[in-house]
Amino acid sequence: MSIIDFKNYKESLNKPKYTTEPKPDRNLYKKNLADKINYFDSQMSLYINNPVIEKCDFSTEGCAIRFITLDNKTEVLLILQDYSPDELDEHCVTWEFYIRNVENDEYLDSRFFSTTDMAIKYFLSKIKYML
Repeated sequence: MSIIDFKNYKESLNKPKYTTEPKPDRNLYKKNLADKINYFDSQMSLYINNPVIEKCDFSTEGCAIRFITLDNKTEVLLILQDYSPDELDEHCVTWEFYIRNVENDEYLDSRFFSTTDMAIKYFLSKIKYML
């Protein structure tokens, strides 16, 4: 049995412990994911009556909109990558937009947007030219 100095032991309790183990009830990913899904749903409800959006596939859990051309060769995706409602002035949003050639598995265009309005308008404008 080893001897432990009580004073050193008490000080060690106050030191931060660095670990890769998750702490119970402190999973911020799940909390942020719920906020992200709510934000995605609220923003998509503004554009849901658009005839172009009606032809798209939605993934609520993935926070993504996908459009595939009739010949199944080109895929256009808009994904909500990051949403943080805890920022000081306003919430922080990052949208990723990309066009991919499915046959050759190559990316034709890729962009990031920091505003929802700009991301969705760009997404819609690219799809209009493909219809």
